[in-house]
Amino acid sequence: MASDEDFSSPKRILDARHLRPRKRFGQNFLTDPRVAQRIAAALPSHAYVVEVGGGTGTLTAALLQHARAVTTLELDRNLAAVLRERFVTAGDRLRIVTGDVLQFDLLADLQSQDAPRAICGNLPYYITTPIIERIFESGDTWQCAVLMVQREYGRRLTARAGTPEYGSLSVFAAYYAHIEKLFDVGAGGFYPAPDVASSVIRLTPTPARRSSVSDEALLLWLIRAAFGHRRKTLVNSVLERAGEEAGSLRKVVESAVVQAGLSPSVRGERLTLADFCALADALKQQGLMERLWTTLHPINS
Repeated sequence: MASDEDFSSPKRILDARHLRPRKRFGQNFLTDPRVAQRIAAALPSHAYVVEVGGGTGTLTAALLQHARAVTTLELDRNLAAVLRERFVTAGDRLRIVTGDVLQFDLLADLQSQDAPRAICGNLPYYITTPIIERIFESGDTWQCAVLMVQREYGRRLTARAGTPEYGSLSVFAAYYAHIEKLFDVGAGGFYPAPDVASSVIRLTPTPARRSSVSDEALLLWLIRAAFGHRRKTLVNSVLERAGEEAGSLRKVVESAVVQAGLSPSVRGERLTLADFCALADALKQQGLMERLWTTLHPINS
């Protein structure tokens, strides 16, 4: 692995190859190796790590010091070439995949490796949510994910019920994983400097989550419904999502809300994950799943 001055600065790396950061790829390269070391140290020891976005290799270098093996995903072919040049001596411990992380079969790749397995990366701001959704879709094949995200996005991920930042993203994330903020990184820690600061967060999956609710599909649908119309009550938001008018279905929803120990006038942003699970179970008992099957089927719409 090369470690000379040629690779000590992302700007120097790009300038030497007549390259420029590409805005359409959301490229803001981490410059401080000390930050990279803190990120890598937050992962399980001797893990297999999938890195999202290798960039110029600042984080990759730190990961190779901590992990047993790393697969780095890099969409930019020019940067993939830089990584191959920089880490030419890494051998089988580093695999560089040139391609889109959203097209990469993360589930199959992680399943092919022994535990511990982890995911790491400085996520492009413009596709942060799709990437995190793919991470959650990979099931319980990973033991830890340490991700750098926009600071405001990190606040939404870790927000508590009733706060301005709290939304469907907060509840979805809490359902799939325990999330903790590790530290912030200022805009000056990147080249080029972004307009906002970043936060490093750690996700630990919660394999027992499915035992907390009887119908996962109904729960996920309910969360979307609850935050679809913030100014409406939870009951009205659910009915709006279902495409139903007041009537027999309203009575079913209101009854389920009371059964879950909630007020009929409560709004979705006041509900904790436990509240959503209790309400989903109550709605299941009231037969809402069967009543709304055609609506619930495309739950990812």
